[in-house]
Amino acid sequence: MSFVNVPTVMLSGLVVQAMFSYIFWRNWRAEPRRQEFLVWAASAASASLGMLLMSFYTGSYSLGSVTIGPGLVLMSLAMAWQGLRRFDHRSVDLTLASAGPLLWMALTTVVPIFQVDVTARLVLWAVLTVAYAGLIVQEHRLSVREEHLPSRRMIMAWFAIHGALALLASVAAVFWPLADGGDPMNPQPLWHGLLALELLLHGIVAASSVYLLVKERLQLESQWVAATDTLTGLVNRATFLDMLQSLSMKIRGEGAFLYVDVDHVKRVNDRFGHSGGDHVLKTCAELIARELPQHALLGRLAGAEFAAYIPFCNLEKAEQLGHVICESVAQEIFMLGDAMVGVTVSVGVAHGAVQVTPDELLKRADAALHSAKVGGRNAVVVWHEGDRPSYA
Repeated sequence: MSFVNVPTVMLSGLVVQAMFSYIFWRNWRAEPRRQEFLVWAASAASASLGMLLMSFYTGSYSLGSVTIGPGLVLMSLAMAWQGLRRFDHRSVDLTLASAGPLLWMALTTVVPIFQVDVTARLVLWAVLTVAYAGLIVQEHRLSVREEHLPSRRMIMAWFAIHGALALLASVAAVFWPLADGGDPMNPQPLWHGLLALELLLHGIVAASSVYLLVKERLQLESQWVAATDTLTGLVNRATFLDMLQSLSMKIRGEGAFLYVDVDHVKRVNDRFGHSGGDHVLKTCAELIARELPQHALLGRLAGAEFAAYIPFCNLEKAEQLGHVICESVAQEIFMLGDAMVGVTVSVGVAHGAVQVTPDELLKRADAALHSAKVGGRNAVVVWHEGDRPSYA
C-alpha cells in the first residue's frame, strides 16, 4: 500500500522545477554567452509543467496526465542532456532530443494498448528514460577524459541509478499493477509512491548537480587564469618553475632546457605600438610550441622570453631544436599595419642529467642565451662546462 500522496509530490516537484527554471533563466540573462543555462531553464520548465499535468492523473487515460505530462518530463531529461552537451562545448541537436518525447506522445495517443494498459505505458516510459539517462552518462564519460571535474563521476552514478529505478518500476508494475481509478478503498501499490518521490528527488539532484558542475568549471578556469599568460596562453613564470621542479623530480633523467628571447621587440612596439608587439609575441609562442615535442613543457618567463624543458632529450637533439625554432621564426612574415616585418629569436641551450637541478639548468641556459644576444642575436648558443653559470 502506498503511503505517499502522489498528487502532492507532483505539485511539490512543480514548485521545485519552476524555481530552478527561474534561477537558470536569471543566470542566462546575466551571462547570455552561456546558452546552456537557457537550455537548462527550458528543461526545468518542461518538467514543471509535466508534473502539473501528471498530478491530475486519476487512474484512467487522459490526454493531459497520460500523454502530455510524462512527455514533458521526458523532454526535460532530453533537454538536460542537450544542456550538458552545450556546457561541454558540443553541438546541440533539439530535433534528436525531442525524438523520444514525441514518440511517447504519438504512441500513447494512437496505440490502444498504451491508452488502456498502464504497465505497457510504464515500460515504454522506462525504456525512454533509460535511453536519455544513458546518453547523459555517456556525455560525462567523454568529458571526464578531457576535463576533470570532481563531481562528474557522482553525477554519472546518479543518472545510472535514475535509469535503473525507472526499469525497476516497470518490472514492479508487472507484479503489482496499479489499481483502477482513485478508489480510496483500493489504494495504489507502494512502488507508485516511491517512484513519485524518486522523480521529485531526481529533479532536485539533477538541477543541483548542474550548479556543482558550473562551480567546479569556474574554479578550474580561475586556477588556469592564475597559472597562465593571458596573451599567449602558455603557463606563466611561477607555474612553469613549479611544473619544472615537479617534472624533473619525476623523470630523474637527462633533459634539455631552451631559453628563447624574441629579438628587438621594443623596436616593434615603438614602430607599430604594443598591439604589434603582442602579435609578434603570440605568433612566436605558437611557432615555438609547434616545433617542440608534445611532452615538452613550455612557458613565458618574461616579456619576450620563453622557456622550454624537454625531458629525455640529449644535447645534440636540443641544439637541433634550437636551430629549428630560429629558422621557423625567421621564415615567418609578420603583417604589422601595412608593413611586412621579419623577426628573429636568440636561443640558449643547456643540458643536464639527474645531478643537475632545474635552477642550475635554467642558469646555464640563461648564460647561453646571454652569449647569443651579445654575439649579435638570431643565433643558437649551447652552454658547455666551464662557461659562466649565469648572467644577472
